[in-house]
Amino acid sequence: IVDLLVVDNSVYYRLTPRNPYKRRTLIYQTEPRPVSRGAGERVKDELNAESVVHPTSVSKRKSVTKKTRFEVFKRDSFTCQYCGRKAPDVLLVVDHIEPVAKGGTNDFLNLITACAECNSGKSDRRLDDTTVLDVQRQQLEELQQRREQIEMIFQWRQGLLELDNEIIARLSAWWSKLVRGFRLNENGVKGLKRLVKKFEVGEITVAMQIAADQYLEYDENGPTQDAVEIAWEKVGGICRNRRRQKDQPNERRLYYVRGILNNRLDYLDADLAIHLLQRAHTAGATLESLELHAKTVTSWTDWRRDIESFGSAQDDVSEDCNMPGDCLGTVT
Repeated sequence: IVDLLVVDNSVYYRLTPRNPYKRRTLIYQTEPRPVSRGAGERVKDELNAESVVHPTSVSKRKSVTKKTRFEVFKRDSFTCQYCGRKAPDVLLVVDHIEPVAKGGTNDFLNLITACAECNSGKSDRRLDDTTVLDVQRQQLEELQQRREQIEMIFQWRQGLLELDNEIIARLSAWWSKLVRGFRLNENGVKGLKRLVKKFEVGEITVAMQIAADQYLEYDENGPTQDAVEIAWEKVGGICRNRRRQKDQPNERRLYYVRGILNNRLDYLDADLAIHLLQRAHTAGATLESLELHAKTVTSWTDWRRDIESFGSAQDDVSEDCNMPGDCLGTVT
């Protein structure tokens, strides 16, 4: 079927296929020529060879990609920017701030998250420019701030890691200098890292020096391996004891008394000894009396019996009893 249309002395033939499933309109323009202008007149004619085909202009809308849609949802915190409802309570879609019908594009800044209900109600009406721009500007500023803060955190953590590694390297080198010919192995480095988490660097270096001075034994080649291992095992305990002594000044004297016992007696339970010394001092024994008693006692059994008896006997002795030996008759 060919319909005739005359515009400005030009003849247009509109060809409409009979098949309704293939119905599409094509406009054919012939050379200008005078024609009769019967209104609604239907004409059957052959198109001449010079005819130029002009398809009707059909606007094709480009769909938003899944990646872009996800990025928009993520930027807007999966929240409808019209009503504030969030997924999964509502079905979210990507809406155009500047409607496609009015020239809007799929540019990231022209897209906004909306729920299906708000989007269908909005139709092709444009959002208020100031509101949308303010919301997007605030979101972009917050996003940039979060990125900057995350970057700062990573830089800070990297700096701490580098500082920790430098501290470990220097402490390890200091220990190697104290125990000439030896260095910390992998397990030793792990132990050193645990010490660094608990104590100050100054505390650890002093403890290393004390451990080396008190526990190292030497042969013709320098410190023995067994002595070095024992000295290293003592470093953590020395750190703890020295810190405790700062909080409890008398602790240092008590550990000194225990050291006397350790040097004089054939056997000593170090942990139990310090516990008994602390209890005796709390019960009223002076530091001088405890030191004198440690210098005169001859066996661990006698010393332990005197110290354990001292606490229980304090309620029945005179105020002149200032040391375990005075009260129990074991020291002359």
